[in-house]
Amino acid sequence: MQTLSKAFRPGIFLKTNPSKAGYGEIPGTYEIETPEGVCLAKKTTWNYSDYCISEERVRDLCMRELTLVQGIGPRRAFELRRKGCMFLTDLGDTCWKDSASEIADVIENDTPKDICRIFHEAHRGNDPLLLGFSHALPKEDLLYFDIETLGMFHSPIILFGCGFWKENELTVVQYLLRDIKDEPAALYMTNQIFREHSHVVTFNGKGFDVPYLNNRLSYYGERTLSPNLHFDLLYPTRRLYGRDIPDCCLGTVEKYILQRPRTDDLPGYLVPIYYQDYLRTQNVSKLIPIIEHNELDVANLALLLRTECEAIYG
Repeated sequence: MQTLSKAFRPGIFLKTNPSKAGYGEIPGTYEIETPEGVCLAKKTTWNYSDYCISEERVRDLCMRELTLVQGIGPRRAFELRRKGCMFLTDLGDTCWKDSASEIADVIENDTPKDICRIFHEAHRGNDPLLLGFSHALPKEDLLYFDIETLGMFHSPIILFGCGFWKENELTVVQYLLRDIKDEPAALYMTNQIFREHSHVVTFNGKGFDVPYLNNRLSYYGERTLSPNLHFDLLYPTRRLYGRDIPDCCLGTVEKYILQRPRTDDLPGYLVPIYYQDYLRTQNVSKLIPIIEHNELDVANLALLLRTECEAIYG
């Protein structure tokens, strides 16, 4: 990787002289060595009951989506259903038979990624229906991901939060920068975890977390990451609950949909301020609320994904 001095153009002066002592004050943290240096890590586990959806059921519901065919909108689909056309395969005697047959073949025989492509081509790439694949495919393939930054373009990622399943336990692993120069080590560890999991779950990760991660990898000359499937929960959340809650920020969704309001949680917009205070003072207590905030972000992604799947599939 490139040297950090060339990889970071700060908006404020962030040069520090970090001490390696004092990190025992952050419960559960430990140093982890990588080929790119050392960073701080923390591992926690969350217990959830098992939940799964059959892939056949997901494909069956997709097969009912007549509006995937160009020229069939919601009103026309309603009229077709009134005439008994419930599945794409029922359109064989209509002017849409060829297109419907091609789409039906993909849904029936191709991969979930191919099915997502069909939805994307119909401008429905973020359809909540596709979330079913997250619980139909092996859950060990899922990676829940959230980052914390300094709130400045091209600034380092100061904390990487990664969650993955081991049986019914969600393991949340976090990689924290004790100093800006620790970013290559944290990136290395995050990169390894991404390569061990096929699919990623985020909240606004298509617009922020994953592109930001790839931006940092690119700067250091590393290959960017492209998950097989990306379940960004922001868009399905808007579709499912947008009319019923004040906004679709994750904290609001946790309060009204998950019934898990946060207490004494550090608001996301204060993360850069707390981290900058830590860099100036070396007071490690400033890092604790950042770590706790990120851990909840990752852990609640798993709960939100399940809640939305249950809302759709029961």
